Amino acid sequence: ASGLESNTIHIDGTLVFGKANINWPRKPNGHVRDCIEIYDSHDITFTSSSYGQGVIDGNGPTWWDYPFVGYAKYLEDRPRILLVRNSRGVLFENLLLKRSPFWTTLFENVNGLEIRDSGIVNRRTPNEGHGILDVSAFNTDGFDVTGKNIWIHDVTIWTQDDCIAIKDGTENVLVERVNATCIGMAIGSIGNSHNRNITFRDIYMHKSIKPIYLKF
Repeated sequence: ASGLESNTIHIDGTLVFGKANINWPRKPNGHVRDCIEIYDSHDITFTSSSYGQGVIDGNGPTWWDYPFVGYAKYLEDRPRILLVRNSRGVLFENLLLKRSPFWTTLFENVNGLEIRDSGIVNRRTPNEGHGILDVSAFNTDGFDVTGKNIWIHDVTIWTQDDCIAIKDGTENVLVERVNATCIGMAIGSIGNSHNRNITFRDIYMHKSIKPIYLKF
């Protein structure tokens, strides 16, 4: 969807996306579309009545496939659960996102984003850690963001890659009161990276591979 103004997307219940298949919607360039795509919009709210009431399930295991086989088959041509691009005034709250095929979310070139009281769970096994089998669900980032004036707080994240990634060209970000595990808190993009005024505080990392990851 594009050109949304002052809209609320309210989810109570569980929204499950389809399995990986050759008929998945694709862009003109042949790559898969994301599960939910929002472009060029403002004053948008994603919410539910309370945390746990609204769940979005990306059906990731059908894309992860057998350990390492799924990655070899699809590489990075897998859908994110949510893409928001070139938008402002975005609130994301009270939602649980689970089993994302690829990065769970990408908020790209947003101005004025708040993510609060939400969770992400991308687990292949119930193990309390990140063994070889667990991390074979490659690239299942949590909240990936670019833009400015961003506040992420009071969230819980279990992924098999970056939990929160502040990507290149981002400024004025506060991340606080986060419980997360895997690669952890990442700043920058591989290559030339310029970010300004990024603050992480009050972060608890449970059995993470690398709690802090600086990419330059």
